[in-house]
Amino acid sequence: MKICTAQSVREAEHRLFAKGEISSLALMNTVIDRLWDTCRNLSLLSHLRPSRVVVYAGTGNNAGDAIGMASRWGCPVTLRCAGTLSDDARMQLSGNEVQELPQPQENLLIIDGLLGSGAVGPLRPAYAALVRELNALRAASPGSFILAIDIPTGLDSTTGECGADAVLADATAVIGGVKPGMLADSAEDAVGRLICIPLPEVGEIPVADSARVSDAAELAPGLPRRAYSCFKNRAGRVAVVAGSVGMAGAAQMCAEAALAAGAGLVVLYCLPPVYPVLAARVAAEIMVRPVGSYADIHEPDAQALVIGPGLGEVQPVAAESLRQLAQTFNGIVVLDADGLNTAAACGWQPQSNWILTPHPGEMRRLFPADRAQNTRRETVRDYLEQHPCTLLLKGARTIIADAATCCYNSTGGPYMANGGQGDVLAGTIGALAAQGLPPLRAAALGAYACGLAAEHTWATSGYPPAIRATEVIHALPRILAHQPAYSHPRGLSS
Repeated sequence: MKICTAQSVREAEHRLFAKGEISSLALMNTVIDRLWDTCRNLSLLSHLRPSRVVVYAGTGNNAGDAIGMASRWGCPVTLRCAGTLSDDARMQLSGNEVQELPQPQENLLIIDGLLGSGAVGPLRPAYAALVRELNALRAASPGSFILAIDIPTGLDSTTGECGADAVLADATAVIGGVKPGMLADSAEDAVGRLICIPLPEVGEIPVADSARVSDAAELAPGLPRRAYSCFKNRAGRVAVVAGSVGMAGAAQMCAEAALAAGAGLVVLYCLPPVYPVLAARVAAEIMVRPVGSYADIHEPDAQALVIGPGLGEVQPVAAESLRQLAQTFNGIVVLDADGLNTAAACGWQPQSNWILTPHPGEMRRLFPADRAQNTRRETVRDYLEQHPCTLLLKGARTIIADAATCCYNSTGGPYMANGGQGDVLAGTIGALAAQGLPPLRAAALGAYACGLAAEHTWATSGYPPAIRATEVIHALPRILAHQPAYSHPRGLSS
């Protein structure tokens, strides 16, 4: 989805209304329908079974979207108003809403429709009090979920600054375009998971940023359709160099994720001390090959090479062998974990066919100059100005970029904050690259699919605090099977 200002969306709506072809109420009903269709088809929300929906409504039409959504869930609705509803918002009332003070209970769905993305400045007292009530209700109600409509109340849509009182949403359904402030580092905890709701009815909206936010349409087409005559050697071969004593699990998860993401062949290379462990535990379909030295690895038939998960500390001679392997490899190289640490320690120079997947600590080792005041986006930009590669900087809002294109991932959540998720991501990206996707697209689709697989597992498991990386692997085939197979004129092209 494109990134555009609240003002540009509002102006596009006004131009549409001026033509007289559609009323504001009709457009609101369209938005509500699209919100509902998206929610019921998204694992994150389709498995919610709310005991009650609590709507916090302001005086603008954002409240109408929230009220209209609430009525679709088929359960009691509590309405908390900050003032008099707009005419269009009143049209969404079913007559079954109650307005008493909501009490904490399990499995509430709390919808924030207090203010739209055009609001600026400190919250008025009535709104601030309702925001505090909303956040407290969520904290006291186990298994509950906050869905913000268009933007969390209290967040500045331009700067990303959060006031003293701001809604801390689990997810935000952004309409028409993602507002720049929602992607600021300071906004992550308020915005939560981004759910993109297109609004083509208003026509072309000018973009405020050349970057994009990954959604299903943005990443279409996904993997190319396989010919009926396809066989394993045409389905992508991935070579994985990973694992050491005590960290065999990282190698296993990386290789098994590559298998789950569709690679026709996966070869796992390791040094002799860890070979017996890996050979005994990895999936039977994976070839495990011990090598006396990384210099012995020769992979002319592989389309992707993944280096790093669980390698441990790499000695200088071995590091030089890995550098030569990466620099002479003809396909796409994915550097992760200890592969990145080795590259940082030894001063490797990334190449255009490399994908680097650092978390923030690894990024600081790769790019150690003092950039304490930099945003994550600025760090990515500065690194790519000096290194011609594809960079995936992990985080609550993972950034994927090369010299020409930048995008933000929209999927996943805090339930992925545990070991092994990065190993799964590296293997997934390797498999997508081996199947023909160029580096940026492989990295973007890999992050999106892993996040979506985690969401599906989290929701179908009853929304536990965390889900394991191995569970993401199990969900990956289902997720990738449902990626759209149509072209999209504004999709990631590099």
